[in-house]
Amino acid sequence: MSVNLQDLHNIILMIAKDFDEFCIAHNIEYYMMGGTALGAIRHQGFIPWDDDFDVFMDRKNYKKYLHVAKHFLDKKKYYLQLEDTKEWPLFFSKLRLNDTLYIEKEDISRDIHKGIFIDIMCLNNTFSNKYLRYTQYFCARILSATALAKRGYNTKSKRKKLALILSYITRFYPIKLLLLGVVRGLNCCKTKYIAHFFGRAPFNNTSFERAYLSPARRVKFNNLELPVPKNVESYLTTRFGTKYMDMPSKKIKDKYPMHALEVQLGSWKANK
Repeated sequence: MSVNLQDLHNIILMIAKDFDEFCIAHNIEYYMMGGTALGAIRHQGFIPWDDDFDVFMDRKNYKKYLHVAKHFLDKKKYYLQLEDTKEWPLFFSKLRLNDTLYIEKEDISRDIHKGIFIDIMCLNNTFSNKYLRYTQYFCARILSATALAKRGYNTKSKRKKLALILSYITRFYPIKLLLLGVVRGLNCCKTKYIAHFFGRAPFNNTSFERAYLSPARRVKFNNLELPVPKNVESYLTTRFGTKYMDMPSKKIKDKYPMHALEVQLGSWKANK
């Protein structure tokens, strides 16, 4: 990466602060998730070697955010990269900072907005029954593999290669709609469990009780205070296991390499 990680963190913190203020102004509830939530609890900020920032919302708040941002987002400063589009085929959205550059391996040759970003993920309601829940997870895996293939993703994993092959069935639009219907079919009703099926977590780490979420707790994250799930400790145990507060081994760290191949801060470095 071509810039100092601390400088990149400062820019992401600026985006996170603006995002948080926007959500408060429009009564949108969100939570830091995954490694970002883990960093907040274990490090009171970024995981020292991490270079991204992830949040999630339930489906209602996610749809509201996309709708409100369409009308009120500061488009001179930010670009909202919408999910499931030709530009961004994955099933989550990104808020990107204009006049910056953050190049990931899969996007080197793609004609898309490549600004520094935060990821905005959508949770989906899910079944209490583990086998029905796995059906949703499996459909989401196929959809994700399709999106990754469109993005130019390559892998040496036999399991992931099989998923990429299976994903070709979603080239038939009715099948894609059917799979999405399975993943999101419960979002019209309130369920005990909620899940993040479009992330990188294995099945057993994707789902947790809805009661963990609201009302959000605001905790220290570097120089900000930002929201995590009300029962963030139980969420982190589900996502990372009971020893989430322990520092990981080098082997575990190596599973989460830096995302960026090249970063340019533009004029924002001087304005941070």
